[in-house]
Amino acid sequence: MPIRITDTEAKAYGITTRHETMDNGSRRFRLIAGDGSSYIRCENSGRPVWENSHSHSTLRELILVQNGELIFCEHKGGKTTYTLLREGDQAVTTPGIPHNNCMSEDSVVHTIKFGDCTKQDWIPSPELDGQTKLLSFEEAKARCEPKGNDGQ
Repeated sequence: MPIRITDTEAKAYGITTRHETMDNGSRRFRLIAGDGSSYIRCENSGRPVWENSHSHSTLRELILVQNGELIFCEHKGGKTTYTLLREGDQAVTTPGIPHNNCMSEDSVVHTIKFGDCTKQDWIPSPELDGQTKLLSFEEAKARCEPKGNDGQ
């Protein structure tokens, strides 16, 4: 039978938690390892919301939609791409490429930060914010590129 690990014991192993309500109203529940890798459960119970555009120089993020929809945007080569992710779909960020997400109402998204997470690695992207945050969810959804026959 499994033996429960308390929060105090987990901290001794370098595992901590941090939970927040973000400025946009979404809730974040984090499980963070001593090496900086982490798991984040993002919940949006209100209107669709954008995150703040950013990139990472070394770490990567796996974004998995559990419930609802998410628009995943990337800005590379002077072009911004919009991809609609539905339940079960995922995206992986690339170091150095700015990205942003817009969560639909009542969505739940899981994010795993992995790779070299040893230092603070969040670089704001005001340029991508200027292209995304003024769009409604429906306006951004209309810009999404169709997925190929293989679902990608």
